[in-house]
Amino acid sequence: MPRILRLRARHLATPTEICIERAQLITQFMTQLANRDEPPQLLVARRVRHYLAHREVTIHDDNLLAGSTTSKPIGAPIYPEFDGLMIWPELEVIGARKVNPQLLSPADAEILDLQVFPHWIDKPAIERLRARVGSPSPVSLRLLERLAFFSSGEVNGISRCVPAYERVLREGMEGIIAEARGRERVLDATRGPEIRDQIWFYQSVQIALQGAIEHANKLASVARSSARDTADATRRAELEALARICEQVPAKPARTFREAINSLWLCQIALHAENVNVGLSPGRLDQILWPFYRRDIEDGVLTPEQALELCCCLWLKLGDNTKLVHELSERLWGGAGSTPAVTLGGVDERGRDAVNDLTYVLLRTTELMALREPSVTARFHCDINDRSYRQRVVQVIVNTGAVPAIHNDLTAIEALGSQGHRRAHARDFAVIGGSPVSAGRDLAACGSIMLNLARALELTLLQGKTAVTKDEQIGPVTADPCSFACFEQLWEAFTIQLRTLVGHVVEIDQALGRIHQQWLPTPLRSALFEGPLELGQDASRGGAIYNSSGASHVGFADVCDSFSAIEVGVFRDGRVTMAELVAALHQDFGPSHARLRNYLRYKPPKFGSEDPISARNAARLVDCIHAVYQPHINCRDGRYWPTYATSTSHAGHGKLCGALPNGRRAHKVFSGGLTPTAGAVDDLDSVLNAVAAVGSQPIPGGATLEIKCTPRRPDESPVAYIERLGDLIEAHFRKGGTQLQFNIRSYEELIDAMDHPHKYEHLIVQVSGHTAYFNDLSVPMKEELISQTQYHLATGAAAPLPTWWREGGRFADWGPL
Repeated sequence: MPRILRLRARHLATPTEICIERAQLITQFMTQLANRDEPPQLLVARRVRHYLAHREVTIHDDNLLAGSTTSKPIGAPIYPEFDGLMIWPELEVIGARKVNPQLLSPADAEILDLQVFPHWIDKPAIERLRARVGSPSPVSLRLLERLAFFSSGEVNGISRCVPAYERVLREGMEGIIAEARGRERVLDATRGPEIRDQIWFYQSVQIALQGAIEHANKLASVARSSARDTADATRRAELEALARICEQVPAKPARTFREAINSLWLCQIALHAENVNVGLSPGRLDQILWPFYRRDIEDGVLTPEQALELCCCLWLKLGDNTKLVHELSERLWGGAGSTPAVTLGGVDERGRDAVNDLTYVLLRTTELMALREPSVTARFHCDINDRSYRQRVVQVIVNTGAVPAIHNDLTAIEALGSQGHRRAHARDFAVIGGSPVSAGRDLAACGSIMLNLARALELTLLQGKTAVTKDEQIGPVTADPCSFACFEQLWEAFTIQLRTLVGHVVEIDQALGRIHQQWLPTPLRSALFEGPLELGQDASRGGAIYNSSGASHVGFADVCDSFSAIEVGVFRDGRVTMAELVAALHQDFGPSHARLRNYLRYKPPKFGSEDPISARNAARLVDCIHAVYQPHINCRDGRYWPTYATSTSHAGHGKLCGALPNGRRAHKVFSGGLTPTAGAVDDLDSVLNAVAAVGSQPIPGGATLEIKCTPRRPDESPVAYIERLGDLIEAHFRKGGTQLQFNIRSYEELIDAMDHPHKYEHLIVQVSGHTAYFNDLSVPMKEELISQTQYHLATGAAAPLPTWWREGGRFADWGPL
């Protein structure tokens, strides 16, 4: 596929540029054309339509799919109604930073500075939140602004979801418009405000969808014009075909595989016009596109090779944008990209094997492209999917060194069922950032909350204060830990602090949700979900069938190990008093506490070791978190789902956190998801068994476990290596494990990549639910990946970190003090 080789090389060599087109056009609409007396639903819909209808259409290359999400080959679009204004102080320097520069021309910077940002200065979601009187409380808002305790994804919109694209492929947007129009006509506006809201909703759906159709028509016109100006006959035929496709879809039903894949991509473009680009995911592509693939193959109008080329084109398109990231975020947790997610395999709604020929085409696409976007997850049902599928997934993981991640159908379906999902809907799940969601039915808001668990423990040990905030009272004044007579009293105080901290973050999340409902409805997305059209209710107001919010937790392993260290070291063996421990934490385990720190790091049981004390504390911690969240209902009338998929945030949060009782010093990175702390467990089988034992029922939002494996030796059988990895995955899943993701990398390779980035320009790695380029990650995140324990696959034994590296002082936390 010479086209794909050429496009991929160009894609990887293209720098990210900030695209101001959307921000400029919606600002133009709001300042010159908007009727401020219109309800927000109609105002947002007209704004979206204006942007889609008036944006410049450029065909950047000879990709077989039409259109792009921004005006740049790889763009970072600005959403001023969300977090776009965060780069205002950085307009002159954002393109010159050392890591992940995002290029911005002086002319575009001036437009943002003088025309765009001044209009939006009091309108972003966070500013509307600050302006609310009484809700949220000043304490909750202050904790959000400090970043060290928790963050809220809804500041940046609600985009981590999987729309029901199959409906557009089946009926076309004109069919959805016709349904909305028909439902609007039977409503009587005189019957009260609720009916008027429904009418406005149906009108907003029609307006927004019409904008998407107008954009496709404009693409068709540009493609036809370009064809007339092209001398090359082959390229002329491709452009004419693109023009015909864009005249058909997404307005009308797709008739072929090529039309279907283009229609899905045009829907993705349209949704980016409405909402920020984080985790907006196409979902189960091998199910959505399968009817079109099968029919075209049977009719002889498509070959697997042609389908593969089209899928590779889609992979490149899904990575044509990235999230706008300001300097602080880049330093703490940058490098994750926009993270659209693709899910393959598993079972269908009736519980049958869903793996098909297109699944294998898409696995081959993943293997060939080896790109950061999209993040790919392969579902696996141990009892239904066959061994050949399992082995092919493993082979792709080995060949790419990282992707896809693999998710357990058995546990995910049961966990979704425990949260009220109908069985058929639970079976039809897609994965976003490690979290399973019912595709097209659950406006899951997977990244609503990111909570630093270590802060709750720190508040417990310092009676509602933290090492960072010193004497400021953050949490309630719980009992002095020096007065604790038993371990149970520690748990009681921790539960109080955790419940209070969760109360603050839920209060923020609910307030932001109400801001979305009032000011930032999403008529276009609502049209592509099951439920809103039937109810006449925007998805942001609870129109979807399910409305969960994901609450992810940072620092799980360190907190679990800290509980075990206190239980054993203080209350069982009496090696240290609580007063001595708290004093050591205050001093960050200074020289006078070296022996204590050495004991805490190596003697008490560690999460991942299968020790009964550690296992009990892990299960108890997970159950406690689940119980704290269950009473809370979000503003869309859905539940908060605990999850343990941390993307890149665990490194940044670790840098903001003080010392912990497990011997971790201040500002050291945490491990991601449910991954044990670096160097804690020497046996891979123990890690897999211990994490599986935590269970899936109290983790309905899913959890990630990262395993770093030694690459296959040249003298080692590739078949045996793949068999061992496949058996390991299946054994873990049969014991209750939820997810696995691998980095088939050695210490030496990652250390070399950190020291010589030019040699590893596009090395892909897994980072707790997402795929990333190693070079794009923050220094803390690189440190975390290097420090993760590396296991020999054949024996399961941990490989020692190279002595020369440890003695060089690059990682002072490795080895005895």
